[in-house]
Amino acid sequence: MVDTAATSPRTRAGRRTWPVVALATMCSAFPVFLTGALGVQLTDDVGLSATQIGLVMGVSFTVAALMSAPMGRVAERLGPQRGFRTGIAISASSMLAIAGFGHSAGQFAVFLAVAGMGNALNQPSANLMLTTHIDADRLGFALATKQSGMPAAALLGGVAVPAIALTVGWEWAYVAGVSIAALAIALLPKDVGGRSGLNMTTNDAGERRSVRPDLGVGLLVLYATVGMLGATAAGAMVGFITSGAEASGLGPGLAGLVLSLGSFVGVVSRLVQGWQVDRLGILPIQRLVWLYGLGGLGVLLLALDVPAAYLVAPIPAFAFGWAWPGLFNLSVVRNNPSAPAAATGISQVGVFVGAALGPALGGVIIDNGSYQLLWLFSASTLLTGSALAVYLRTRIKASRANAAAT
Repeated sequence: MVDTAATSPRTRAGRRTWPVVALATMCSAFPVFLTGALGVQLTDDVGLSATQIGLVMGVSFTVAALMSAPMGRVAERLGPQRGFRTGIAISASSMLAIAGFGHSAGQFAVFLAVAGMGNALNQPSANLMLTTHIDADRLGFALATKQSGMPAAALLGGVAVPAIALTVGWEWAYVAGVSIAALAIALLPKDVGGRSGLNMTTNDAGERRSVRPDLGVGLLVLYATVGMLGATAAGAMVGFITSGAEASGLGPGLAGLVLSLGSFVGVVSRLVQGWQVDRLGILPIQRLVWLYGLGGLGVLLLALDVPAAYLVAPIPAFAFGWAWPGLFNLSVVRNNPSAPAAATGISQVGVFVGAALGPALGGVIIDNGSYQLLWLFSASTLLTGSALAVYLRTRIKASRANAAAT
């Protein structure tokens, strides 16, 4: 029997939920991406070296990785709206603190660590909000839109440099981020039907408790590993494709446009992939296999390390190699309907680890080898991720078969 009273508000809420969630997700990633975009200004005005900037950004992702699993359980208990509002408020507080008190590498590390905590809560809260507000046949596109907030944050960080940092000061770029975060908090929809989530149940005493993920920890760790491999390659591409293009012989202006082109292509591809999965009934894990594989081949083109390669290769590299996060989360959510926030909190650990490893390992490889070696390494992580996703798919099928037999 369908509860039409609950279905109707859920459908109405979904109409404005996904763009607000995308905006809020962008805010959660904005502190760390903005710090990277403002590297020149922070070096000139604060005295941070390039190494220090990379390290403080890595601190943010490391804290997010450590806090992701417990924050997923927190999101289950708080519910989507309270969890998301709390997380965005933490992100906004970190940006406000940087604007007012960011005068050393240590202070930036502390404030970006706080931002990492907010990001760790925002990601599972966002996934929970979408699963409780969006109809199942539109969830793929909604999650793809949400994940587009990450590259959008990178793009917005780049725009903030000439628009704000070079006119009124780098501090005001963070203040602008606080304003956007406040708008996102105000626009977040209420929980559908007054509930804190579809995944909540009660114990014998009538107290609410969160339900555990449907998949076992081993399968969720496999998901996290697949996500780590993809995020490592993506982090290396975002961090070094511009400098690699310039080192190959492209001019600074054209080299900068390489990342903008890749980010734009990545956003469009994420939306297309989500739409196709919804409309064509494609298994997200199956599409993930192909995206990793084709993305790896695209990154291999970068290993030619000639100017023409940097003008052509970013299209397949980003269109496939950075278009998977929405489908990744969709696969986790579909296989863990009882506790999507707790499940994605675990799988997101790998994504955060990869986001920190990509730039860190990339710098080491470049300093001790070459850009060509970096792209060969990045391609290998994507191709390995594709193979591991195939194995994960067979393990999930076997798990379902065993559950049905018992």
